[in-house]
Amino acid sequence: MLAKSKSYLLRNITRFPRPIAGCMLSVNRNPEMIFGKNYGKYREFLRRNYAFYDNRQKLIDSVNNAIQTIPFYREKYGNHKISSIDEFEQIISFIDKDVILDNYEGFISSDVSMADYDTGTTGGTSGKPLTFIAPKNRYIVELATMHTLWEQAGYQFDVRAVIRNHRLPENKDYLINPLTREVIFDGFRLTDEYFDRICRIIQKMRIHFIHCYPSTAYEFALFLKEKGKFFPDLKAFLSGSENIFDYQQKLIEEKLGIRFYNWYGHSEKLVLAGYCHNTNLYHAEPTYGYFELVDDDGNVVKNPGGFGEIVGTSFHNPGMPFIRYRTGDYAEYVGDRCHVCGRQLPVFTNVRGRWSGDRVYNSDGSFVTTTALNLHNELYQVINGIQYLQKHKGELIVLIVKSSFYTDIHEKEIYDHFIGKLSAGTKVSIKYVDKLIRKPNGKFVHIISEIEQ
Repeated sequence: MLAKSKSYLLRNITRFPRPIAGCMLSVNRNPEMIFGKNYGKYREFLRRNYAFYDNRQKLIDSVNNAIQTIPFYREKYGNHKISSIDEFEQIISFIDKDVILDNYEGFISSDVSMADYDTGTTGGTSGKPLTFIAPKNRYIVELATMHTLWEQAGYQFDVRAVIRNHRLPENKDYLINPLTREVIFDGFRLTDEYFDRICRIIQKMRIHFIHCYPSTAYEFALFLKEKGKFFPDLKAFLSGSENIFDYQQKLIEEKLGIRFYNWYGHSEKLVLAGYCHNTNLYHAEPTYGYFELVDDDGNVVKNPGGFGEIVGTSFHNPGMPFIRYRTGDYAEYVGDRCHVCGRQLPVFTNVRGRWSGDRVYNSDGSFVTTTALNLHNELYQVINGIQYLQKHKGELIVLIVKSSFYTDIHEKEIYDHFIGKLSAGTKVSIKYVDKLIRKPNGKFVHIISEIEQ
């Protein structure tokens, strides 16, 4: 009964009347009261190991445990045990999404209870989405680490404005989640009129942080600059999930004087990194997972200035650990110590990921990003690929590779999903294909657009 009551509360927390939600928002100032004692203990662990955490033994133990408990690794490596990083790099081979898709059951441990795990999916930015399991209590490590990252921008469990992937009813300008201390705005209106409303609400509620996609941060910052609006209390944009571009950084930080704090992560939850508080260099948190950069020949990049693919190894998912997983994201290696803050950990920059913030234009000229259109639900499990085509504003063609489980019901759900995300008047059509379109060099792009940007 208690579990059902908690589940009901979490599902309906944003439906509370605003006066009640606002009161709860103001008194909820201790995250440990909301996220539990284990969250608080993990935050303390992160504080103790902030300057330096040697994760080499953690890596070795995680890999050896996976070899014993995961059928895929047990079959591949037998009873072998690694004892050093050199041995890890020489013996353990890389995997990627396709390897997991071809051996899905072989990556799941028989030593864990599935009742303790949730099923999730990646966004499908490289064709077929990946389904995986993750512990239900993953929020402890996830939120504790993320909140520690955000502290670099001054965040102390403050109220956040959230402008991401929420679609609100037309008669609602915002919702309040008093538990997570979020004031949630519609991430699909992105017009000057709605931005103006957001400004008034942010000022009224004295909000210091805006949690959004980088492209949204830029559009909102551009609005502020063009309209001559100034928010001395706005401390930072907290953004992730898309590529960052220099012109975005310069407008927000140099023109407006607002911190543009970004982090890198992915659905598979192997690597989490955030900006240093004094620079725009990424710090790969060593307590979260094992980070590597790998060049085209499969060698680990160890010289500053080298460019490679981000490869991660699980620390916190014993039910389905990924070892040396190629993420499809790329970055430039800086070093193993931050020359500004002194922390000893992998430092990297110039991230170029699968999400690029590409725009899908509505007929009225407004737009949404492909990130915001991401399905992220059970529909990914009945398709083998998805891609967008746009030749004219207000017209979107969705290419889909169907699986054997795909039905007419799924088609309607997908169609309704995109109609609900785009503005009224924008036409959506679904086209079924055997293969998705790739560039001449074999690379996949999430959207093929002929719209001049």
